[in-house]
Amino acid sequence: MDTPTTSSTAPVNTPDDRVAQHLRRLTDEAEALLKATARAGDEKFDATRERLREEVHHLRARLGDMEAIAAARVRNAARHTDEAVHAHPYSAMGVAAAAGLLLGFLMARR
Repeated sequence: MDTPTTSSTAPVNTPDDRVAQHLRRLTDEAEALLKATARAGDEKFDATRERLREEVHHLRARLGDMEAIAAARVRNAARHTDEAVHAHPYSAMGVAAAAGLLLGFLMARR
């Protein structure tokens, strides 16, 4: 397994990031619901609320793990890209120029 480096990267808005954001929002709303219903005294409701509290806690832990794994993957990809650019600088400049031309062409068509 690769060890993460200390380089920082900009946040990426990938589908996984959006899912993580939605799950975070869901856990926040579930915690708010748990706090709002804390005064209810029904035993079945208390048991259900406790199971929900445990699930929210577990989900938060999994989200933290997912974020750590995603950050390590991004750092690893950035490190490999940096190594490739340093190993083949002229090829990297050619790819960057081609990408710039393509983007310029596509933007000019609008």
